[in-house]
Amino acid sequence: MSLRFDIRKCVAWAPGLESDEDWRLWQQGEKALTDELSLPQLTSIPAMQRRRLSPFAKIALHCALEASGEYQANIPCVFSSRHGDLHRTTKLIESIALSKDLSPTQFGLSVHNAAAGLFSIFTGNRAPLSAIAGGQSSFMQGLLDAVAKLEANNLSRILYVYCDLHVPECYRPYVVDDTSIGIGLLIEATEDENNAYNLSYNAVEDTLGSDCQALNFMGFILSNESQLLTNIHQQTWLLRRG
Repeated sequence: MSLRFDIRKCVAWAPGLESDEDWRLWQQGEKALTDELSLPQLTSIPAMQRRRLSPFAKIALHCALEASGEYQANIPCVFSSRHGDLHRTTKLIESIALSKDLSPTQFGLSVHNAAAGLFSIFTGNRAPLSAIAGGQSSFMQGLLDAVAKLEANNLSRILYVYCDLHVPECYRPYVVDDTSIGIGLLIEATEDENNAYNLSYNAVEDTLGSDCQALNFMGFILSNESQLLTNIHQQTWLLRRG
């Protein structure tokens, strides 16, 4: 089974790659990811609220706000992340280990759907939203969830946001595809088979992948390639163009 959809807008943010031109140069091999991650300004969010946002939340919200554009007040949303705001969560765990009191605000902003909730609050969006995690396949799992909702609910469009940052130092020995990246996609229903994307997956024998699905997706979306194929654990993901 495959799901057909169109990508109306794609917004991405990664270390050293912040504009459409940056990403175009990266895809052509003329620009590389850097070690230092700068953060979006988010000038549309009041300064008092903006100060509470972690780097993870700032990047996720930037991608969500820019990709949703004029539809942000009423568009259904899917947010996905493998690790969520793990830096904030790690600090809470460290506080527990040291028998320190936990901040209710910090705890509330650490949960997996915090970025989705903040987007809903800042935009006044009361449409359905979900936040998921799918291990190493979190990017494709989130994309699948978004396009399945698009088709099952006969939606005109849906917002899909994926975000992950480098994990804290204590977790790095256990993560093989540790990449900081945020992506926002405005996905729309389409009947045009020639310009549509098709997503499908199949169960396979266990395969250990080491690539970042989100980064591979950006390479594909900016290229003229007809398909993107990834194998991770017991899943083969196939994204075809046209």
